[in-house]
Amino acid sequence: MKAVNALALSWEAVIFGEPTELKLARGHKGGLGFNVTARGKAGHSGYPELGRNAIDILVQGLAKLQSIELPGSKEFGATTLNVGTIRGGVAANVIAQDAFATVSVRLAVDNSTRIRQIIEQVVLEASPWLEVDFSSYAIGPVQIDHDIEGFETIVVSYGTDIPSLKGNHKKYLYGPGSILVAHSDHEALNVSDLLEAVSGYQILVREAL
Repeated sequence: MKAVNALALSWEAVIFGEPTELKLARGHKGGLGFNVTARGKAGHSGYPELGRNAIDILVQGLAKLQSIELPGSKEFGATTLNVGTIRGGVAANVIAQDAFATVSVRLAVDNSTRIRQIIEQVVLEASPWLEVDFSSYAIGPVQIDHDIEGFETIVVSYGTDIPSLKGNHKKYLYGPGSILVAHSDHEALNVSDLLEAVSGYQILVREAL
């Protein structure tokens, strides 16, 4: 998308293809990413009292995060949090000196500053050996054009390229398939849905012209 923006082109309307179950999306959640780092003290596992296990500290902090309820909204639902990756330690017989986790938040409210404050407070209160590092990416829920008759509408909980494409244009989000099977071992797309989507795209293109 950065390369497209660099072309300095403009559009009257853009159709973004995502699995929306053949419905026209009227919005999607925003996103916020952050890392949690635990600082321990290495040592031999036979003498745990001489060290400080970063993995234990990290797990405790993440458990605290999983127990909180973040602000949500009527239109976009709950703000959710997912621990995506965890790494740390060097061997089973060594007290872990460092441990790290990457976390993704799906924002249902347009107040990333408040969400950051809540997260940071919870993590830092869990242990003085925990650190939080927020990425530069933070965006609130995205409203999407859905002013075309003949489609059911839906709000989706995933993110898209819509907010990344610069310009003052109509934005439509539509496509076959369901996000509920994405990234799974049974991810699939029915041929019948694919064929039906052709008709849907034709309507969108005609209305956008």
